Amino acid sequence: MATINGTAGADRLVGTGAADVLRGYAGQDKLFGQAGADTLFGGDQNDDLFGGDGDDRLYGENGDDDLEGGAGDDRLVGGAGNDDLEGGLGNDTLYGGAGNDEIDGGDGDDRLIGDAGNDELDGGNGRDVLFGGVGNDELDGGKGVDVLSGGAGADIFVFETGDGKDRITDFQDGTDKIELDVDGLGFNDLIIRSNAAGDAVITWAGNTGSSITLDDVSVANLGANDFIFD
Repeated sequence: MATINGTAGADRLVGTGAADVLRGYAGQDKLFGQAGADTLFGGDQNDDLFGGDGDDRLYGENGDDDLEGGAGDDRLVGGAGNDDLEGGLGNDTLYGGAGNDEIDGGDGDDRLIGDAGNDELDGGNGRDVLFGGVGNDELDGGKGVDVLSGGAGADIFVFETGDGKDRITDFQDGTDKIELDVDGLGFNDLIIRSNAAGDAVITWAGNTGSSITLDDVSVANLGANDFIFD
């Protein structure tokens, strides 16, 4: 195990095969954890953090940072600034923090939290949980059985054919939108029914085995204005 500290300048810090701690401090730094369960701190300014293999912890801290977890069950925290977080392989947890962040879970059963700001969340493959937080967020669960919560703000929930049996926990009629990226699809092509709990369930021809359930939203409350067709 090694502890590697940067300087006030632009540093390139590379870990070992063990569980290392890398601190960039000031400057636009590049930190590489390599193998092992590493902990990386970007510090001030716009930093690039790469966890590598292992169950890593990456903290962007201040600045507009790029964080890549790599393989393993990683935890990524953007912190202040407009950050780009990529979980990679494994069951990852990603927090955007303050700022307008882009968060990609990658493969695995991931948990994505946008927090403050107008964030873009993409679960990728797997059984993911997405929470936008405060702000006007865009949430795309990707493939797999996903749970999406927009939080406060005017949010957009994005789906394609074959995404899986997904659920939106807090859809606000008249505020949030459902974007369906399916060629030629329109509102009249949708099949909207109620489940046993009275929640609206949305699907369409060719979307076999996949659907969108809206918790506590009735079929009667949905109209064409609630959808975006791309």
